[in-house]
Amino acid sequence: RIKEIKMVKKIIIDTDPGIDDSLAIFIALNSPELEVLGLTTVFGNAVTKTCTENALRLLEIAERIDIPVAEGAHAPLNGNFRGAATFVHGDDGQGNAKLPLPTTQALKIDAVTFLNETIENNPNEITLVPVGPLTNIANLLTKHPGIDAKIKEIVLMGGNARSPGNATPTAEANILNDPEAADIVFSAQCKVTMVGLDVTNNVFMNEEQVNTIGSFDNAKSKHINKINPFYFNFLKNFFEEEGMPIHDSSAVTYLVHPEYFETIQHPIKVETLGISRGKTWMGMGISDNEEGLGERLKPWENRRKTNICVNVNTKKVIAFITERISI
Repeated sequence: RIKEIKMVKKIIIDTDPGIDDSLAIFIALNSPELEVLGLTTVFGNAVTKTCTENALRLLEIAERIDIPVAEGAHAPLNGNFRGAATFVHGDDGQGNAKLPLPTTQALKIDAVTFLNETIENNPNEITLVPVGPLTNIANLLTKHPGIDAKIKEIVLMGGNARSPGNATPTAEANILNDPEAADIVFSAQCKVTMVGLDVTNNVFMNEEQVNTIGSFDNAKSKHINKINPFYFNFLKNFFEEEGMPIHDSSAVTYLVHPEYFETIQHPIKVETLGISRGKTWMGMGISDNEEGLGERLKPWENRRKTNICVNVNTKKVIAFITERISI
């Protein structure tokens, strides 16, 4: 009997590395189910220039300098960047690990050009995996109208449907860094999956599990061991619990094992004003055939339903991440 062979997913990771991004990139590179076609960089955990340097460094550590890096946006669509999360990720975005500068360079073309060209050359085959602010993806959608019809899927780490925020009481950090961009992405005419705080806060590694992912005899695990303490120390104080949630790597896990997650389907609208700026609001309780709802429906009008992760098999996700970083 011929065993069914799963098609390898072609992905581009849009990232702001970032300690948690580093683990996510390594997990993706160690997953034969995924083909990483490139990394595009954006501001967020650090300024964009630093995030680009970190992306190049991570690929050097992983011995994958064949993978291109394209630098993206330096600021949100409207206004100024809120500032790097140095208190979470260190001044260098890598837990103040004092890494040498990369010996490789980013592409001459920018992130949006790289994204557009790669999607056009691989229509309906590319899954975009943004794990930072969504500025690059929004710029892609607005500068190249209709490109969303050629994107296979967008699987993003960000947002919070039912749980509180982590950057404000209402908003998750990636979305808050550019709510206008996020709202454009949630209006895309392709499948969008949101791997947000509803599940990533529950993928919580205790101290022993954190130590385990940094204990393997390979360059990627050794790097994680070097950078994790800074992140861990911040998060254990933030959560008042010895451990840390696994955000970006949960989105990568979803690409390989969507069955570990429970999802619901509702359109999403991102609040861009007031105290709930950055909140990802679900269009709740709306039947497809219900009439006469009038004003209640307007914010979610003409939006496809987002695939929203709301529950997760924590043990299986942590086991998967641990196994993949051990390689």
